[in-house]
Amino acid sequence: MKQLLFLISLLVSTLGFSQIQIDWIEVYEDQADGKINLYAHNSGHCPVSIMMSFPTLENLKVSKGLPVEMVIPNDGEEYLIVSLVPINKQANSNYLFDFKYNLGDVFNTVHNDDYAYTLPFEKGKRSVIGQGYNGRFSHHNLLALDFDLKSGTEVLAAREGTVIAVKEDSDKGCKTHKCKGLANYVLIYHDEDGTFASYVHLQKDGAKVKAGDKVSAGQVIGYSGNTGWSSGPHLHFEVYTPEFNTRKSVRTKFRVGDKVDYLEERKPYTSK
Repeated sequence: MKQLLFLISLLVSTLGFSQIQIDWIEVYEDQADGKINLYAHNSGHCPVSIMMSFPTLENLKVSKGLPVEMVIPNDGEEYLIVSLVPINKQANSNYLFDFKYNLGDVFNTVHNDDYAYTLPFEKGKRSVIGQGYNGRFSHHNLLALDFDLKSGTEVLAAREGTVIAVKEDSDKGCKTHKCKGLANYVLIYHDEDGTFASYVHLQKDGAKVKAGDKVSAGQVIGYSGNTGWSSGPHLHFEVYTPEFNTRKSVRTKFRVGDKVDYLEERKPYTSK
């Protein structure tokens, strides 16, 4: 009979802006035929990558090479991580393990650089890129874009995907890093290539979607605000690929009128 061994609490963050905890991965232990089998179940809205190692193995050998690396799909199934086999069945056995994990497939995700993103703000509005890639205020070594928007402006999904996490309970913001954990946001998983997009600094109660929702490009997902580490009302937009314990932000092309190109800092753009 399987018994719950532990629950992995995944910390979903927006690279220094805000962080929430979600309980997605359950790990079970099952002892059968003299073996200890470890299983994982993903109850979330996207795949999760795990890396498992065993700093302590007493009288046990593993069925796979270490560390064990695998992706747990979010399909409702249980997946065998590894089996631990006693070396001497007459002796006591013991083990300790370490875990690394991240949302998404850290082994195979590659951004589709040809995808044409939709400008992520209300149709008919004009926005200046207040801070671009590797910006000097808060985008150091970060490929993200800040769209200057008045609070309450509709925020649109720039690409179709699945909503992974939503934070909308904050009403505070300031110009220093002391407020970086107070930003509201929507995080979306792009099913096509496995990347993620974060929409940050939304106003309080400013999300129009919830975790698990499927969204299309151009759909309203919330309202812009000034929460968290922010020097003024704007939308922070970032697309990234997942890696263990971190992530890698990527440049994104946008459809602007009849053209598809990268956006530039301090230039205005109109959503049509």
